[in-house]
Amino acid sequence: MKNKDLVYMAVYIALALVLDYVSQLIPFLQMPQGGSINLAVIPVIISSYHLGWKKGLSIGFMWWIVGFLFLGLNRWYLNPMQYLFDYIIPALVLGLACLFHNNYVGTSVTVAIRFLSTLISGALYWPPEGALAGSQAAWIGSFTYNLYYNLGTLVVALILVPILMKRVKFLNN
Repeated sequence: MKNKDLVYMAVYIALALVLDYVSQLIPFLQMPQGGSINLAVIPVIISSYHLGWKKGLSIGFMWWIVGFLFLGLNRWYLNPMQYLFDYIIPALVLGLACLFHNNYVGTSVTVAIRFLSTLISGALYWPPEGALAGSQAAWIGSFTYNLYYNLGTLVVALILVPILMKRVKFLNN
């Protein structure tokens, strides 16, 4: 691995951590029981297109692990499967965006997979009050709750990723 790539990876991870932190400070981006319109997806998706899917996965993983270990992010824990669906899969999947050559498609698919992962977690581990885990009410509640902030994340990413991708192309020259 080239030193230049390591520096880029460190910058993308740092940007994701800062944007993750900033996203948590802006009240209208937050959902009451967790989840937010997450600006941190932007550098992770861009890193995938810039450095490839392997490094993109690594950046998504390091964003999650550093945020967990040092910043107190990703703190809602019930069991390993819930944690996997709520945090690890949503962070990792962004690194696969470059597998779709069009950045609108890559952004849409990876954010959709993030949504599906949080949907599963919400229905199985965070059902609405009075609903059984896995019940129809739990799936509907999880769908409506997770759709709001994932859709917001998608809209922001679909606007900013293509604009910023044009700037990143100059880095490779």
